[in-house]
Amino acid sequence: MSEADKFAAELGALTAEYRAKLALRLAALDVLAMELAVGQAHADGLNDLRRELHTIAGSAKTFGLPAVTDAARAAERFLDPWCDARRTPAPAEWATLNTLLAALREAAKSDA
Repeated sequence: MSEADKFAAELGALTAEYRAKLALRLAALDVLAMELAVGQAHADGLNDLRRELHTIAGSAKTFGLPAVTDAARAAERFLDPWCDARRTPAPAEWATLNTLLAALREAAKSDA
């Protein structure tokens, strides 16, 4: 097996592992968003949510998942003003965030 073949095989394995773990990461985001929406999570959780969306947006691009990147980036940008103001969104905004997170889950399915 050539070095290029070995590299391709290793990259394929890493991509498969990333895709397998992505569903768990997205589920954790949903839980955190729900906890924040009902006031069960610490206020810093909003920054944690934004940071994880940022991380997913960057890593998904690396693994060839452009729809996931775009959806994660949209949700991250939605949270920017709330995080910058250090306050949590109102109920109507939570509904918008839930829609963005649902779009992210759909993107993960379609890019798979």
